[in-house]
Amino acid sequence: MVTLTTDWGDRDYFQAMVKGRMYSMIPGVTIVDLSHSQVWDGHTTTANIIRFGCFAFPAGTVHVIDVGFDQDKIEGDCCPKTLIASVGGHRFVCSSRKLFELAIDRPVDQLAELPVPSGSATFLAYTQYCDVVARLLSGEEPLQIGEPCAPLRRRTPLSAQSVGDRLSAMVTGVDSYGNAFLNITYDDFERVRAGRRFRVELEWRLGSNERYETVSGVSNHYSNVRVGELLLTVSATGYMQLAVNRDSAARLVGLNIMSRCSFIFY
Repeated sequence: MVTLTTDWGDRDYFQAMVKGRMYSMIPGVTIVDLSHSQVWDGHTTTANIIRFGCFAFPAGTVHVIDVGFDQDKIEGDCCPKTLIASVGGHRFVCSSRKLFELAIDRPVDQLAELPVPSGSATFLAYTQYCDVVARLLSGEEPLQIGEPCAPLRRRTPLSAQSVGDRLSAMVTGVDSYGNAFLNITYDDFERVRAGRRFRVELEWRLGSNERYETVSGVSNHYSNVRVGELLLTVSATGYMQLAVNRDSAARLVGLNIMSRCSFIFY
């Protein structure tokens, strides 16, 4: 099985070329589209697809991540090198080292870089990745295909901070519904909360400098509050999220990636 997470969009020929070549090269292969609407400066969203989406698939799946490349890794006239990795039984082909470092929070079994191709390098997913995917699915390991490279640099996301009666968190992602994901899990939140009531203090960007919201607790469904009302709930990833029933928290409350959110317990 192969998954695709890319910035190719849905209007052009890119998907057709890659899928056509894979189907031609790998009889019986299953190709699953995770997203083709990722953006170069949206690594947090793409990292979440890798962390929570890719690892939901069976071991043995090959995941192609083609979302931009690292500009600072280009040397002279050479194009940046693609990573291939084995992580917990999954195989990855990723165009950006920085993205992969942000996404992977578990041990890496093997890591290698693909050599720079001698021919055209404008669409490596077609000219290079398809062959690599076929080899990985046949049982070859990353170091049998690519060249040894430096280990990943761990890019640890900022964690929520608890001081006294205040817990300071941050928005790490916003989904297509406008729900804002926080950098604290439900288990950690409940541990800090210790049964206390709380109010939410938001970094308010649409008027005054601050805004206080009274949230009575953690909701288990959006309909637990009135339409248009802010709620705190738990996303499918286990992390806390701020949402608005039948509307967008990002639009109504002005939450974006890096927006700050504090919980004041009492």
